[in-house]
Amino acid sequence: MALILAIESSCDDTSVALMQDRRLLAMKTGGQAEHARYGGVVPEIASRAHQEWLASLCKGLMDEHGLAWDALDAIAYTRGPGLLGSLMVGASLAKGLALALNKPLIGVNHLHAHLVSPAVERPQMDDFPMLTLTVSGGHTHLVWMNSWLDWELLAETLDDAAGEAFDKCAKMLGLGYPGGPVLDAKAQGGNPQAYSWPKPKLGIESYSFSGIKTSVLYFLQKHKPDLRDVPDSALPDLCASLQHALVDMLVQPMKAQAQARRPRSLALAGGVACNSRLRSEGLALGEALGIPVYIPAPTYCTDNAAMVAFAATLLLEQGLIAPGALVERPLARWPLRLYAEDLRSLNHGSVPGS
Repeated sequence: MALILAIESSCDDTSVALMQDRRLLAMKTGGQAEHARYGGVVPEIASRAHQEWLASLCKGLMDEHGLAWDALDAIAYTRGPGLLGSLMVGASLAKGLALALNKPLIGVNHLHAHLVSPAVERPQMDDFPMLTLTVSGGHTHLVWMNSWLDWELLAETLDDAAGEAFDKCAKMLGLGYPGGPVLDAKAQGGNPQAYSWPKPKLGIESYSFSGIKTSVLYFLQKHKPDLRDVPDSALPDLCASLQHALVDMLVQPMKAQAQARRPRSLALAGGVACNSRLRSEGLALGEALGIPVYIPAPTYCTDNAAMVAFAATLLLEQGLIAPGALVERPLARWPLRLYAEDLRSLNHGSVPGS
């Protein structure tokens, strides 16, 4: 009955969670609204906010459940990838707790945490092989999952992430930051065929989203030279057509890989998995293939400590704990390909179990 306290601080969401075995007991998450005035995340502001909130969130979680600190069996935290300053705040608190309590410390890969997030609400699910599309503001990955700890990266973005494309397009339309959810809301009732946007001619192993941002910029420069005051009447069609193009770019490689490889299930993860059209298209693909589709609740799509706790639980179950965890440095970059090698080295070269 391992009890884990998990800390997530990779970007601008401050989150802590308690998980016992694979069951989530509680989670507390705080966003940082002050970034909206700057049109994007300001790293210094993010790290200072984590400093202000993390310790009190951890204490509040323990107090609410009447738990003594020594009841914990391990401390988990997001080691990377992410904003280095934000990661350092979470790592410092996690290391301090692990050292003071003499408990194991588990550094979790943020991308792996997103991959396992569909299981937070379904702890015993094992419909493998699973084809998972992970889409966020910083990452776009299509992954073949043989188990929660054994995967193959099938496709990734060559340039920008899909979440960034959503936010940047929304910002150019004057929808503020973060603009992805606002663009989704504005798209409701709009005509997805009203405008046509160019799509890169790529195979099924790559994504690219920089071109569509440039197309939107040129379109607005042509029709609204000052990039302001896009008529409210035009927004639903603009947003719907943009959303249609971006989601289609995400789903087509997933559809092609699913038809070629025939997984037992599909999954969506990451912040962009909150998008209504992507969720709808993902479910439709699963229905066409006759297989289940797992999509986390929005709370577990965005950055959260529950997915960190679940990833840490899996590592603890398999004994994949780095011996030098207390001196490990946070990693601003920690690609999935490299992390898979890290897991194999911890498991003496063999593929970890699920």
